Amino acid sequence: MNVRAFQSEIRDSEIRELLEKAKKQNYANYLLSMRLDRIRLFKGAKVNFDFPVTALIGPNGGGKSTILGAAACIYESTKPKNIFRKSLFGDEEMDDWKIEYDIVDKEINPKGVIRADLLFAQNAWSRTYTLDRNVLFLGIYRTVPPLENPLFSHRKKLSVGEKDKGKLKLTAKPVDDINSIKSNAEKILGKSLANFQLLEITFTTTKTTVQSSELLNREIKIDGDVTTTIVSRKKVEPIQRITINESKKYIFIGDNTGAKYSEFNFGAGEASVIHMVADIESQNNGSLVLIEEIENGLHPLAVHRMVEYLIEVAKRKNIQTIFTTHSDYALSPLPPEAIWASVDGKVQQGKLTVETLRAISGRIDKRLAIFVEDNFAKLWVEAIVRERLSENFEEIGVYPVFGDGNAVTTHLSHTINPSVVFHSLCFIDGDSRQAHNADTRIFRLPGDTPEATIFNSVLKNLEKNIALLTVACQRPIDKQSAVIEAAQSVSHTNRDPHLLFSQVGIKLNFTSEEIIRGAFLNIWIQENSDEVDKIAEAIKLTLALDSKIG
Repeated sequence: MNVRAFQSEIRDSEIRELLEKAKKQNYANYLLSMRLDRIRLFKGAKVNFDFPVTALIGPNGGGKSTILGAAACIYESTKPKNIFRKSLFGDEEMDDWKIEYDIVDKEINPKGVIRADLLFAQNAWSRTYTLDRNVLFLGIYRTVPPLENPLFSHRKKLSVGEKDKGKLKLTAKPVDDINSIKSNAEKILGKSLANFQLLEITFTTTKTTVQSSELLNREIKIDGDVTTTIVSRKKVEPIQRITINESKKYIFIGDNTGAKYSEFNFGAGEASVIHMVADIESQNNGSLVLIEEIENGLHPLAVHRMVEYLIEVAKRKNIQTIFTTHSDYALSPLPPEAIWASVDGKVQQGKLTVETLRAISGRIDKRLAIFVEDNFAKLWVEAIVRERLSENFEEIGVYPVFGDGNAVTTHLSHTINPSVVFHSLCFIDGDSRQAHNADTRIFRLPGDTPEATIFNSVLKNLEKNIALLTVACQRPIDKQSAVIEAAQSVSHTNRDPHLLFSQVGIKLNFTSEEIIRGAFLNIWIQENSDEVDKIAEAIKLTLALDSKIG
């Protein structure tokens, strides 16, 4: 399934507004950053929360859950021992754990930032500040069906056929104001919840006891080594005592074309979405919400929409959310500043794909990893590999890491990582500030901005190859003049090179950007053999290196 097919409904202006709000610290309560000084794998890693919805990605065991749990522990509403519990065996290294926080709390410091520490020493946790903020932790139990979920503590009392209910009385009444829950949950699920109900169940237990005697005297006698307790009672008229206890629980009632069904029979994804929305909507403004593996039990499109909902809640209720995920669909609505990758105790900010993370950590079946700056550079290098090294295409992975500095840093870290058994190299854009260095396998792509380099090169020789370009753009051969006109028109008006191919596609009866981009790349490869050979040769030489094992 193509992640890019899910067009986000969150406007760029809304993203920019929330980024600016976090930058200016326009919150009553906000977790700005966290430095994991000493905890588990981490030795000084710092995570900045530059956007009010933050995704934590990375391989299993990479440290995502540590970051998620640590975010809660500085607040008084969370007990650190419930997140990080020390065992009598195997946790000796927990001594002297330390996490540093930069926090906005306008009640304590109306004009500045609070620096707070969380420490674990001498088998006890301590905080340097007492910070009052509501924290909601949505763990993986949310996707467990009610009949198996230990958190759904009233399942037995609500079940038909349960024996020995004793004096238990159940009464139910609908909760009236759940429109916000229904409207937000149905946007995520893609189905109407108009007839759904939330019932408030009151459990009333009546306990009757009868007292027929009362204590008169209690006497203790000591005779040598023998101690005797003597209790005397007298009979009285039976006294009946009635104790009434009440508790309230909630259960959702579904509706499918008129057929009602209880939460016991909800699908895992349906129940998860409705409960998450209900819990989040009930939070105070400015709360912190933490979600483990947001995609659990959800269709990819529902995951995408759930993250859009969290962005909307950040704007509407100033709620800050941090979640872990293994899904690219959860990342698609977010800006790069909102995504942090955690791999073996090291963190990196930026919009990395889950596939790229697997390459960084050595969890792919490839002979060679190539790190590039962005998606277009990935397509460019892949097109060259397909043309010149087709027999090795399946052995080579090309991974965008979004940024020249990220590409170089990731490649160099990959090179010295003893747990990664395959080689890598890096292609930076022509306008990168990073240095070309063949000895460390850092190479520069031709030109400046990749999209503009390809487009302008093909445009310069347009009349020579217009027939091939027209066919590659999937236009009739007699539409060559229309292709020329579209390309030349865009060259005069374009301000953002990243939009060149989509703008040409729009002018050619809304031909897809992918088709136009592929057509220009193929023509460039045919016209620039020397440049193609340089890139292909660098890849060949790296493929020829001995394995890193041994």
